[in-house]
Amino acid sequence: MGAWGVKALESDEGLEVLALVEEVSAGRDQVTADELVNAARAEGLLGGNPAEDEYLYDVTALALAEILTGDTAQLGDPTLGGTVFVATPEGTAVLIAWLTQLRDAGEEREFRELRSSDSRQITHITAVLEALSRQPTVEIR
Repeated sequence: MGAWGVKALESDEGLEVLALVEEVSAGRDQVTADELVNAARAEGLLGGNPAEDEYLYDVTALALAEILTGDTAQLGDPTLGGTVFVATPEGTAVLIAWLTQLRDAGEEREFRELRSSDSRQITHITAVLEALSRQPTVEIR
Protein backbone atom coordinates (compact mmCIF):
# COMPACT_ATOMS: atom_id res chain seq x y z
CA MET A 1 0.00 0.00 0.00
CA GLY A 2 1.41 3.34 -1.00
CA ALA A 3 -0.45 6.54 -0.19
CA TRP A 4 0.84 10.08 -0.40
CA GLY A 5 -2.30 12.01 0.41
CA VAL A 6 -5.70 11.83 2.02
CA LYS A 7 -7.64 11.10 -1.18
CA ALA A 8 -8.10 7.59 -2.56
CA LEU A 9 -6.76 8.87 -5.88
CA GLU A 10 -3.53 9.69 -4.03
CA SER A 11 -2.63 6.03 -3.50
CA ASP A 12 -1.32 3.13 -5.54
CA GLU A 13 -4.71 1.39 -5.37
CA GLY A 14 -6.47 4.60 -6.39
CA LEU A 15 -4.25 4.82 -9.45
CA GLU A 16 -5.40 1.30 -10.41
CA VAL A 17 -8.98 2.56 -10.25
CA LEU A 18 -8.00 5.63 -12.27
CA ALA A 19 -6.45 3.42 -14.97
CA LEU A 20 -9.69 1.43 -15.18
CA VAL A 21 -11.77 4.62 -15.40
CA GLU A 22 -9.51 5.97 -18.14
CA GLU A 23 -9.95 2.71 -20.05
CA VAL A 24 -13.74 2.77 -19.67
CA SER A 25 -14.00 6.45 -20.61
CA ALA A 26 -11.53 6.47 -23.53
CA GLY A 27 -13.12 8.23 -26.50
CA ARG A 28 -16.45 8.67 -24.72
CA ASP A 29 -18.31 11.88 -23.93
CA GLN A 30 -19.95 10.48 -20.82
CA VAL A 31 -19.82 7.52 -18.47
CA THR A 32 -22.44 6.66 -15.86
CA ALA A 33 -21.96 5.75 -12.21
CA ASP A 34 -23.51 2.38 -13.07
CA GLU A 35 -20.79 1.75 -15.65
CA LEU A 36 -18.05 2.73 -13.19
CA VAL A 37 -19.37 0.43 -10.49
CA ASN A 38 -19.91 -2.47 -12.91
CA ALA A 39 -16.43 -2.09 -14.42
CA ALA A 40 -14.82 -2.01 -10.97
CA ARG A 41 -16.73 -5.14 -9.94
CA ALA A 42 -15.83 -6.94 -13.17
CA GLU A 43 -12.13 -6.22 -12.52
CA GLY A 44 -12.35 -7.41 -8.91
CA LEU A 45 -11.74 -3.93 -7.52
CA LEU A 46 -15.15 -3.63 -5.80
CA GLY A 47 -17.23 -6.24 -4.04
CA GLY A 48 -20.96 -6.57 -3.68
CA ASN A 49 -21.31 -5.96 0.06
CA PRO A 50 -20.23 -2.67 1.68
CA ALA A 51 -20.06 -4.40 5.07
CA GLU A 52 -17.17 -6.53 3.79
CA ASP A 53 -13.93 -5.25 5.29
CA GLU A 54 -11.64 -5.18 2.25
CA TYR A 55 -9.13 -2.34 1.92
CA LEU A 56 -9.06 -2.43 -1.90
CA TYR A 57 -12.85 -2.22 -2.15
CA ASP A 58 -12.92 0.75 0.23
CA VAL A 59 -10.28 2.60 -1.78
CA THR A 60 -12.13 1.81 -5.00
CA ALA A 61 -15.47 3.12 -3.72
CA LEU A 62 -13.86 6.30 -2.44
CA ALA A 63 -11.89 6.82 -5.68
CA LEU A 64 -15.00 6.34 -7.83
CA ALA A 65 -16.88 8.80 -5.63
CA GLU A 66 -14.04 11.33 -5.96
CA ILE A 67 -14.20 10.99 -9.75
CA LEU A 68 -17.99 11.20 -9.85
CA THR A 69 -17.98 14.37 -7.73
CA GLY A 70 -15.12 15.99 -9.64
CA ASP A 71 -12.67 15.83 -6.72
CA THR A 72 -9.75 15.33 -9.11
CA ALA A 73 -7.79 18.61 -9.07
CA GLN A 74 -4.58 16.83 -8.04
CA LEU A 75 -4.50 14.64 -11.16
CA GLY A 76 -2.33 15.38 -14.20
CA ASP A 77 -5.55 15.48 -16.26
CA PRO A 78 -8.20 16.55 -13.73
CA THR A 79 -10.93 16.53 -16.41
CA LEU A 80 -10.14 12.95 -17.43
CA GLY A 81 -10.13 13.81 -21.11
CA GLY A 82 -13.28 15.90 -20.87
CA THR A 83 -15.50 12.90 -20.10
CA VAL A 84 -18.60 13.78 -18.10
CA PHE A 85 -19.35 11.37 -15.27
CA VAL A 86 -23.09 11.03 -14.74
CA ALA A 87 -24.60 10.16 -11.38
CA THR A 88 -27.27 7.48 -11.76
CA PRO A 89 -29.57 6.27 -8.99
CA GLU A 90 -28.23 2.72 -8.74
CA GLY A 91 -24.51 3.41 -9.16
CA THR A 92 -24.61 6.42 -6.86
CA ALA A 93 -26.54 4.44 -4.23
CA VAL A 94 -23.85 1.74 -4.26
CA LEU A 95 -21.13 4.31 -3.61
CA ILE A 96 -23.16 6.12 -0.94
CA ALA A 97 -23.76 2.81 0.86
CA TRP A 98 -20.05 1.99 0.69
CA LEU A 99 -18.86 5.37 1.93
CA THR A 100 -21.46 5.42 4.70
CA GLN A 101 -20.19 2.04 5.88
CA LEU A 102 -16.61 3.28 5.66
CA ARG A 103 -17.37 6.49 7.57
CA ASP A 104 -19.34 4.72 10.31
CA ALA A 105 -17.22 1.58 10.74
CA GLY A 106 -14.62 2.99 13.08
CA GLU A 107 -10.95 2.13 13.23
CA GLU A 108 -11.54 -1.63 13.32
CA ARG A 109 -12.05 -1.48 9.55
CA GLU A 110 -8.71 -2.00 7.77
CA PHE A 111 -8.93 1.16 5.64
CA ARG A 112 -9.60 3.32 8.69
CA GLU A 113 -6.96 1.54 10.77
CA LEU A 114 -4.25 2.02 8.14
CA ARG A 115 -5.13 5.65 7.51
CA SER A 116 -6.10 6.74 11.03
CA SER A 117 -2.82 8.58 11.56
CA ASP A 118 -4.12 11.34 9.26
CA SER A 119 -6.89 13.19 11.07
CA ARG A 120 -8.10 14.60 7.74
CA GLN A 121 -9.16 11.14 6.55
CA ILE A 122 -12.62 10.96 8.15
CA THR A 123 -13.24 14.59 7.20
CA HIS A 124 -12.45 13.74 3.58
CA ILE A 125 -14.69 10.67 3.55
CA THR A 126 -17.54 12.70 5.04
CA ALA A 127 -17.07 15.55 2.54
CA VAL A 128 -17.02 13.18 -0.45
CA LEU A 129 -20.09 11.37 0.89
CA GLU A 130 -21.95 14.67 1.28
CA ALA A 131 -20.93 15.81 -2.23
CA LEU A 132 -22.01 12.47 -3.67
CA SER A 133 -25.35 12.69 -1.87
CA ARG A 134 -25.97 16.11 -3.47
CA GLN A 135 -25.27 14.86 -7.01
CA PRO A 136 -28.33 15.12 -9.21
CA THR A 137 -29.00 11.63 -10.50
CA VAL A 138 -30.11 10.86 -14.02
CA GLU A 139 -32.18 7.82 -14.89
CA ILE A 140 -30.57 6.11 -17.90
CA ARG A 141 -32.92 4.04 -20.04
